[in-house]
Amino acid sequence: MNINAERLWNREQEVGEYGRDPRGGISRFAWTPEYREAATLLMKWMEEAGLKVRVDTVGNIYGRYEGMEDLPPVLTGSHFDTVPMGGKFDGLAGVMTALEVLTSMHEQGYKPKRPIEMIAFINEEASQFLGGHFGSKAICGMLPNDYATTSIDRNTGKSMKQAMLEYDMGLEPDNFEGSFIKEGDYFAFIEVHIEQGKYLLNKGLPLAVIDGIAGIKQFYITYYGESAHAGGMAMEDRHDSFAAAAETACEVEKLALNSGSPTRGTVGYVNVEPNEHNIVANKATISVDFREIEDDIWQRLYDDLILFVEKQCAKRGLSYDIKSTINTEPCLCNSRLKKIIAESTEENTVLYMHMISYPAHDAMQMGRLFPMGMIFLRSSNGGVSHCPDEFTTKDDLAAGANVLYTTIRKICEMDDII
Repeated sequence: MNINAERLWNREQEVGEYGRDPRGGISRFAWTPEYREAATLLMKWMEEAGLKVRVDTVGNIYGRYEGMEDLPPVLTGSHFDTVPMGGKFDGLAGVMTALEVLTSMHEQGYKPKRPIEMIAFINEEASQFLGGHFGSKAICGMLPNDYATTSIDRNTGKSMKQAMLEYDMGLEPDNFEGSFIKEGDYFAFIEVHIEQGKYLLNKGLPLAVIDGIAGIKQFYITYYGESAHAGGMAMEDRHDSFAAAAETACEVEKLALNSGSPTRGTVGYVNVEPNEHNIVANKATISVDFREIEDDIWQRLYDDLILFVEKQCAKRGLSYDIKSTINTEPCLCNSRLKKIIAESTEENTVLYMHMISYPAHDAMQMGRLFPMGMIFLRSSNGGVSHCPDEFTTKDDLAAGANVLYTTIRKICEMDDII
C-alpha cells in the first residue's frame, strides 16, 4: 500500500465534522465561519506535506507539489462544501485522497517529472447561492463578471460578494478573472468522488472508472392562471395553473422513461399560490431536472417538454415562464486516462467496473479545458448520499487513494495524452 490508510480515514473524520448541524449531518457552506475553520485545517495539513498553498480570488484552495521539470501540472481534487444536513464523504473524499497521495509522495521523497497540484473547489453544492459548481465554473471563465453581486443567498438575502468579503481570506469578488485558468495550464485533471448510488454496492465492487458525466438541464417552470372558487367555477371555465403543473410533472417522468437512454427526470419542488383547499391556483412553479449523457437526447428532452408546456397553456388559457439554473452539456472522460485508471486498479488488485455519472461534478467544467478522468468509490449504507447516513468504508477510501496514487504517478511522467 502506497498511502497511509489510517491517517486518511482519521483526517476524513476530523475535517468532516466541521459544520456539524444540530438537526443532523453536516452543513458546511461556502464562505461561512465553519468552512473557514475547516479550510484552515486543510491548508495546515497541505503545508505539512510540503505543498505550496494558495487561495485564489474566489476561495478555491490549491496545493502544489513541485516536479523536476517546468511542465503543466497534473491536477486532482474535488469540492469542500456540503449540502444542508449532508455527510462526510461527498466531495471531501476527493480532497482528502488527493492530500493523502501528495503527503505520501512527500514522505517517500518521490520527485515527479511534472508538478502535481491538488484543489479544493468552493461552493460546488451551491447550498445557499443557487447554480452549482461555482468554484470550477469561476476559474473556467463560465460566469458573468457581476455574478458575485447578483447572486443572493436564498436564506438570508445576503449577496455572494458580501459573503466572500466577510470570509476574510483576501478574496476578490469583483476579480473573477484573477482566478481564471486556461487550456494548457494543466496537463490533466482527475477527480475521486463517491458514487452516490448503489450500482457498485449491488455489484459488490469497490470502485468504478467513469466513462462520462451526464449533462444537466435544471430549470423552473411557472404557470400563471386565474384564481377562482372551487365550487363556483365550472371545470371547463377554469385557468388552473396547478393542474398544468401536475400534468407537466408526469410528462417529465414519461419523457425520461421513454428517451431510449437511462435518462433521469425529476420534479422535486412545487410551489402553489394561493395554496388554499377551496381556491383554484393562479400560480404554480415546479422544478425540472433532466440528466442525460447523449447530447441529442439531452437537448430533445428539454425541447419536447417546452412543447408540452405550450400545449398546456393553450389548453387551459395560461401563460408561463422559464428560469434556468443549470444548463451543462454532457462531458466524456478522456479515453487514455480511463485506460490508465483501469490499469492502476488492476495493479492495486482492486476490482472495478465502468459506468456513467449522472450526478454532476466539477470535473465537467475541467473536462472542457483539459483531459479529464474520474474514479468513483462505492457508497455503502444503501448507497444513500446528501444525507447524514452517507458512508464509504475505510477500506474503499484507501483503495481509491491507492488507485489515485498509481494513476497520478503514471500521468505525471507522460509527455502527452492522446
